[in-house]
Formats: sequence, structure tokens, C-alpha cells
Amino acid sequence: MGGPLERCELLAPPAPELAERVIGDVLARAARLGPADPLLRTVTPREERAWTAAGLLADAERVAAGLLARHEPGTRIATCLANGPEAVLLQFGVALAGMVLVPVNPRSRGPELEHALRLSGAAAVYAAEDAGGNPAADLAEQTAARLPGLRAVHRCTGEWRALLHDRATALPTVSPQSLAQIQFTSGTTGRAKGVEITHAGMVATAHAFRARIGLAEGGVWINPMPLFHTAGNVLGVMGGLWQRCEHVVVPFEPGRVLALVPERRATLLSAAPTLLDLLMARPEIGDTDLRSLQVVFTGGQTVRPGFVDRVESTFGAPLITTFGMTETCGSALLSAPTDPDPVRRTTVGRPLAGTDVRIATPEGDPAVPGETGELWVRGERLTRGYHQDPAATAAAIDPEGWLHTGDLAVMDATGACRIVGRLKDMIKTGGENVSPEEVEEVVAGHPSVVRAAVVGAPDDRWGELVVAFVVPEPGARIDPAELERHCRDRLSPFKVPRAWRTVDELPMTASTKIQRAELRRMAAADPDLRRPAVP
Repeated sequence: MGGPLERCELLAPPAPELAERVIGDVLARAARLGPADPLLRTVTPREERAWTAAGLLADAERVAAGLLARHEPGTRIATCLANGPEAVLLQFGVALAGMVLVPVNPRSRGPELEHALRLSGAAAVYAAEDAGGNPAADLAEQTAARLPGLRAVHRCTGEWRALLHDRATALPTVSPQSLAQIQFTSGTTGRAKGVEITHAGMVATAHAFRARIGLAEGGVWINPMPLFHTAGNVLGVMGGLWQRCEHVVVPFEPGRVLALVPERRATLLSAAPTLLDLLMARPEIGDTDLRSLQVVFTGGQTVRPGFVDRVESTFGAPLITTFGMTETCGSALLSAPTDPDPVRRTTVGRPLAGTDVRIATPEGDPAVPGETGELWVRGERLTRGYHQDPAATAAAIDPEGWLHTGDLAVMDATGACRIVGRLKDMIKTGGENVSPEEVEEVVAGHPSVVRAAVVGAPDDRWGELVVAFVVPEPGARIDPAELERHCRDRLSPFKVPRAWRTVDELPMTASTKIQRAELRRMAAADPDLRRPAVP
């Protein structure tokens, strides 16, 4: 980039031309360059199993052969599985077979699972018999009775060898622009939408993600991020392929994940902010050898400077943060381990290769540096649309190809972006606009508070009241008067919460995003916040 930006629009040069354009190409590359290299390790309560690059390719081809014995290329194949060998092998096998993966949260209840299977048109589903107490396979069988197109339910017990076919099969040629997956949005507002993701988008995003991290090939990546989301199966599974590292896939259990760092001499740890909080709360963390870590990666929600400082001092490695959505294959902007402290501590970094970014004014023009606007992104990694929902697609992606993210952001003169809130989450009180993120940062800065979320509650006098939900530090007592004084010293009066609610935990989606819609519902239903209109 040249001198300081005058307008907040970065039109990226084309991403590097890759010889590998589909998922199978990247797997074959790893097997060709280092067939005996460790490429995958899965750690589950049932067993720990490792694959070399050549062995993983061979098993993935056998999974693809089994799928092709039952289905045609293009068929939708759903999975409802926790992190483990079945989830990874099916991700690769479905891609090699030219079919479309539909990864579904294994903890989905009946209506959620039925919505995903019905919308995607899945012909088969591989579901865990027990997903953390949720009988996913039973629910899938009950759903199949109502969906004539769902022809097969495969009950998965962790015995991944049952997926392997015993005869070689010619695999189809797969187009880079063909549909690779239908993934579902977090569902923080309304029913989840099916996001169409292409092979080219997944491959390009994972390549750019790995390049921004900048580590030498090899190493060990520990990935407890769920494989039914892009953070787990694009940035993790596919990023690990490009890195040619030992990619350790594990369900999130804090003690086990933490122990794996010294056991495997991990160089990178992926975890959402909530998961990092849980890891740092483990009593044994002070005695755990974390010196092998070179990078800790996070995303999915806004992180604050104090949190970054705490992670980096605890783990002894730089924390890098991404802005991404299902619609961007999990990452569009990313900070780098070599970025200066202000960038790592306060921003989500700069656009990945091949990604255009604009901070747009309400009129759609590029803002000036330091001005708040809506974050727009454009590029090959973007979704081609929402499955069977042209109206939602047209509402999100404009004719010039810009995805209107709905996130409010500020770009500095170097191109680094800071997320400051959501358009739809903006609280309107007494004629003023309040960004929840700004207030949350101040509230969470109080020593008695671990986490905070701020929403608006309907009010006849003010339009909305600013309401704060706070999770206290262990053993701490929340004093609303003290928190109010803390905020008044740091915020304009109209931004200071008018009501405080203490909770044990904030409601989260499966991808660890705060369910603001649920908090708004709780606030609206709170009788202490209801007040008649002023006569």
C-alpha cells in the first residue's frame, strides 16, 4: 500500500493464481509434497488416531468411493457430528465425490435439524448417536419420516472405518465454481439461512489465511473449533492442508485441549474468545508448558485490548483476530503475528489477499479514515448466495458484488479495521444512537466484570433504555451503583446503562456469538423495565 488512505476503500490486487483450485487438489498437493508427513490427528474419548498425508488421501478416496456407490455427484450429504475422524473424512470424501456437504450442529434439536435438512435437500445424513447428550441420529430418523427426499440416515458411533469402501472408484472432475458446502448462519436473528460456499472460495480463503499467519510449513495446529462452521472446516481443516502441519482435531474440553499443547508441541491454537476464557480459567494453566506456541488465533466476536493482553501474557504468543462470516468462508480481514501492538490489540487487521473492503457511508460512498460506516466486502471467497432464498441474497449482495455485512467499522489510514457494532444492534435512546460495543468495552473494563452485553429495551419515554447484562468475576459482587459511576467517568450520560442485570453466562450461539435477540427478549419481558408512557 502507498501513503495514508484518503478514503476507506481498499481494492485488493488479484490473489495469487493457484494451481490447486478445488478441495481435492489441496489434499493431493500435501500427499505429493510429503506423503509420510503427519497431516491429521483426531483426539476423541473413543480413540486417538493419526494419518500421514498419503494415508489421509487414500482413506478420503475410499470414503468418496462409498458415497459414489450410493449417490450421484451433486447430491447433498448432511453431517451431524462432533469433531472427530468421521467429520473430517466425510468433509474430504464428499468433496472428492463431487457432492455437496451440509454440516449441521450436532446439538441441533428436532426443528432446527429438520429446517437444515429440508432447506438443503439432503439425500443422506450421517448423525452421531450421542452428541453431548443430544440423540442426533434418533432425531434424524424422526425427521426422515417427514422428508421423502431424505433417503438414508447413517448412525455414527465413532467407528470411522465403516465409511471406507473396499473398491477403487473413478472420481469425477470437480469445477472450482461448483458448490462445495451449504453452511448455516448462526441464527442470532430469525431462522438460519443456508450459505452456498464454492470449492474456489474455500481454497482461496484457506490459502490467504495461512499466508497471513506467516509460519513456516509444518508445525502442529490444535483445532477445537466446531467442524460444522467455517472456522473449523475452512480455516482449520483447509488451512492445515495448505500449512502441511499436523492438524489436531479435538472436541472442546478445556483440560484436554490445554494438555495437548505440550503433548504435541503445538505451534498454533485456534479458539473462540469464550473458549480462550475457559482455558485461562483452568487452575493448571500456570504449570502448563506453553512455550511451543507461536500464534493463538481467535474470531467470532469482538475482542478488547485487555483481553488481548491477558491472552498474550498467559500463552506467551501473539493473538491474531479475524473478521469473518459464514458468507466469507470464515475470514475476510485478519491481523498478523507481526503487526504492531495497536493493530493486534484494537483491530481485526487488514483484508486478506483477493478481498476488496469498503467502509460505506449511509449513501454507499467510501467513508474517510476514522469515520464509522458499514463494512462491505467483495471477492472470490464470498458466498454465491443463500440457498433457495433469492430475496435474502439480493438484500445482502448488491449488483456490484459487495456483501453488506451489517457490521459497523472504522478504518484507519493504514487500512486496519476496527469493528464497533452492528447496524441492527444500534440502540436509539432519547434521539441519540448508542453502539452496544462501545458501552460493553467500558463495562467489561471494570475489575468485577468478566463479560458484558448491552441491548436496548423498549421504553415509551426514551424509545429504548440501555440495559447491561454482566457476568461477574468469580467471587465478585456486582454493584450497579459502582458500575454506573465507572461508566459515567468514561461515557456520555446517554450511553450509561439505565438498568443492570447479573447473569451466570451470556446466551451464545453454537459459534460462540452473543444471542442479542435473546437478551432483547429478556429485557423486554422484565417487569421492572416496563413503564407507562408519560401523559
